[in-house]
Amino acid sequence: MRRFSQGLAVLLAVAGLSSAAASDDVIGYEAPSEEALRCLSEDLPVTMKVDYVLTGCWVFTQSTFYLKVTQSGAEVSGRGDDWEDPVKLSPRKLSRAEGERILQDLTSVMLRRESESASGDAPTRYVTTVEWACGGVRGTKRGTVAFMAPAYDLYSPDEGEGDTYARAVGIRDVVVKALRQAHR
Repeated sequence: MRRFSQGLAVLLAVAGLSSAAASDDVIGYEAPSEEALRCLSEDLPVTMKVDYVLTGCWVFTQSTFYLKVTQSGAEVSGRGDDWEDPVKLSPRKLSRAEGERILQDLTSVMLRRESESASGDAPTRYVTTVEWACGGVRGTKRGTVAFMAPAYDLYSPDEGEGDTYARAVGIRDVVVKALRQAHR
C-alpha cells in the first residue's frame, strides 16, 4: 500500500496536479486573487484539473475535467456526469487559442463575485475543486481552490441585477460547455 501511495504521489507531481510541496500555493475556500491566477494567462504550460460534485440526499454525481495548454496547442479530456446528457471525452487536441479561451473563462468565473444567496446550507450542494500548475519544471506555480454552493435552481450564468451567482456553478458551466464543444 505504501508503494502505491508513493507511486501515486510521483504520478501527480509529474502531472503537476499535486498541491504537496508546491510553491505559491493558493489553497482554500475563498475566491483566489487576480494575482494568484495570473500565471494561468502568462506562464505556459498550464495544467488544470476541475472536479465537480453534486452531493446530497440520494444524489451523487462526479465530473472531472482536464485541460493542458502549451506553446504548441491544448488538450482537453474528462467526464461530465450530467443527468440529462452525460458526456465522456477522451483526450482531444485543441488550438492554443481555444485552450487559452477556456482558461480565461475559468479565471473569470473564479473571480466573479458571488451573490449572498449563493451561500448557506442545503442538503444538496455543489462542490467544485480546481487545481492548477503553471510554468516549467523550475518555477512552477500551483494552486488549489474549492467552492461550495447550495443546490438551488436559481443560478444565472449571465451578469445582471438580481441574478444569483455561485462560483461552483459558474465553473461547472464552463467545464460542461468546453466538454460538449470538444465532443462535437
